[in-house]
Amino acid sequence: MSSAFLDTSYLLALELKNDQNHLAALTHWRRASRSLPALITTSYVLDEVVTFFNSRGYHAKAVEVGSALFRLVGTD
Repeated sequence: MSSAFLDTSYLLALELKNDQNHLAALTHWRRASRSLPALITTSYVLDEVVTFFNSRGYHAKAVEVGSALFRLVGTD
């Protein structure tokens, strides 16, 4: 079974339209999401992504992204 690691920079590039890698990340995600491998990440990555948005005053976005990550990768 193959798996893919979700890191902070990829997740932020997916969410931030002004990120220099947004288009590339979005294109990759759309292609990859057709047959997703098992997604893995760490609590550190989750913390970094949620903290990034929350510390910039985007609490609702932090909750949205954090919740989506929990649904995607599960909590094993």
